[in-house]
Amino acid sequence: MGRQQGLTLIEILVALGIFVMLGSGLVMFLRDGISTWQIGESRREGIERAEAILEPMCADLRSLFTQPDPGPGGGYVDVLLLCDRDANRRSRLRMVSVLDEETRNPISRIAGSLTGGLADIDYRNDSMEARLGILRAPGGLCEVSYSMGPEQDSEVLWRGFKSPIGGEGSLFEDANLAPDVDGTPMRSRPVADGVLYLEWSFWGGDRRHWDRGEPQAPITFWDSTRGIVEPDRDSGISWDAGSRDDPRDDVFPDTVKVLLVLRPARSLALGRLTVDLDERSRTISVDSTAQYPMGADKYIRIDSEWIRVGRIDSDAFHDCDRGVRGSLATTHQRLRPVVHGSTYHKTVRIPGSRDPGGAR
Repeated sequence: MGRQQGLTLIEILVALGIFVMLGSGLVMFLRDGISTWQIGESRREGIERAEAILEPMCADLRSLFTQPDPGPGGGYVDVLLLCDRDANRRSRLRMVSVLDEETRNPISRIAGSLTGGLADIDYRNDSMEARLGILRAPGGLCEVSYSMGPEQDSEVLWRGFKSPIGGEGSLFEDANLAPDVDGTPMRSRPVADGVLYLEWSFWGGDRRHWDRGEPQAPITFWDSTRGIVEPDRDSGISWDAGSRDDPRDDVFPDTVKVLLVLRPARSLALGRLTVDLDERSRTISVDSTAQYPMGADKYIRIDSEWIRVGRIDSDAFHDCDRGVRGSLATTHQRLRPVVHGSTYHKTVRIPGSRDPGGAR
């Protein structure tokens, strides 16, 4: 009889083992590749979201109008830049900007075409008021505001708008940014959601970039009149309530830094508190910290309180500074989610910065 060709059982087992090892390596390679792609996509989406928010805001800042005297016989214009905090201690920005879209926007283009206008361009029935011909002439300037929603835990950023500037509907009056009958801020439109934190900080005037060769940190508030928002005593910023109506000593910054924190572009599992948390505890126990960043800027938020984290392990945040970023340290119940976000920075140079001596 001839010899039969084939594989022995040992040879088959060896071949199967080789295939299993190769298959396992391929699966691990694909899994790591997919994970890297997901991280890259999440970062790309986050950057695109941040740019969509920051670029229009920076355009408004670059259009900041700082000259109170428009020319011979024009009288004074009440130009302002205010950065303060709302009732929920969140940063809020209000300013007078150049209305660069006056001739392009179909509403502002026809505003003031008829005499006797009574209404402002302010996101409230503008189209109907334009058809009726009752809009006042913009005058080339507008008031712009950026603020968070009225709810304490709101993550919606709103942009307020009004032209012409001043008058009873001015955005520099808090009542004109209060919630409307539908609960949304008056004279405002939503810009974005998922905004966990937003802050503006400034250099200029009494706060220089450098002092005796040492870099100086910016300040997180601004009052161009130096007579409305009273600064902290240790800020080194001059303030006089009587200077509110004196435009000669108004001060506008030369640089603005914007800090924006967004929820991650893709949904991630959030850790939850495993025990009740009091306002003094510096260790925060959670069920998992797997999804939290380990970089230099380690901030988390529980309810409306921001917390700076010193050290992270598998189930707790240690050496925590409570109540940062203008929030207050408070108690939190077990199972409350611990939120974190992606941080973005943008610095804007202000072309029309002005010290008391005049524009620069």
